[in-house]
Amino acid sequence: MKCLVTAIGSMSAEAVITHLAFLPGVEVIGCNMHPAAWTPASRLVQRFHQVPSAKDEAAYLARLLQICQDDRISHVIALTDPEVDALSIHSEQFTALGVVLCMPSRPAVQTARDKLEVYRRFAEHPRIRPIVTADFRETRFMAFSGPLLAKPRRGRSSEGQVYISDPTALKFWSEQLAEQDYVVQPHHSGDVMVVDVVRHPDGQMAAMTRQELLRTTNGAGMTVRMQPRHICDALAWEVAENLGIHGCINVEFLMVNDTPLLMDINPRFSAGVAFSIMAGYDMVANHLHCFIDKNLDPCPAPPSAVYARGFVEHSLQD
Repeated sequence: MKCLVTAIGSMSAEAVITHLAFLPGVEVIGCNMHPAAWTPASRLVQRFHQVPSAKDEAAYLARLLQICQDDRISHVIALTDPEVDALSIHSEQFTALGVVLCMPSRPAVQTARDKLEVYRRFAEHPRIRPIVTADFRETRFMAFSGPLLAKPRRGRSSEGQVYISDPTALKFWSEQLAEQDYVVQPHHSGDVMVVDVVRHPDGQMAAMTRQELLRTTNGAGMTVRMQPRHICDALAWEVAENLGIHGCINVEFLMVNDTPLLMDINPRFSAGVAFSIMAGYDMVANHLHCFIDKNLDPCPAPPSAVYARGFVEHSLQD
């Protein structure tokens, strides 16, 4: 089996590559928009390719299809949202080559990546409470009732997010963002809970929840506390079931007055998937199980432990 892992400069890359390489018979090929000498995880793969940015969708897809043909790739695992977006839309081109895209279906990806659609999907759900979300253009009809967050409707990693503190700021940003596809949400304070959840096509599921104690401005957890058998485990299962997810994704909740509010659904590995692996469940291997007709491993309760992420420097040859 030859697995192509994309965006291996991303924060989940080393965990994903390392745990794929542990599996018998799996060869890991990697690609990234930057050269190998700028990509530390390039040292972990058996072959590396530099590719265009997924924002240049046509060039990116053409290059990946060529890699799949030349290297006889059997499975592709995408690590960032723009790549998941592009690949899910054009999945039939990979299927025609006999390549399995290890990601949720196109409808599931489209819902998960649309903050307004996520709210509409779960607004009437009996157990899942999404953060109230509206089209930003509708704010001109709303009375200001407290701090707000404006976000790109299909944004990622807090890019383009705007804090709106008062009616004056709301008027200003309403004019600035009038032509852009933004949503608005009430600004809540609370603990962020990230759930790595994997769902098999036959309905088997496993989940692990962690509380993010330190988090970067673009939403990556740096220090986390694992939360054994947390209520968010079951809520993430319901999200995955509702969307018909295949494979591993991450679901984020905000705990507000002890109530979990659905914040984001990311149809890919989380930046901190290594934390779930450290806590005793190999999300990477079990993600692949979903696409090779193999049962999920039993999921133990994680220890109530605190884990932290660090950085290591590498010298790479050109």
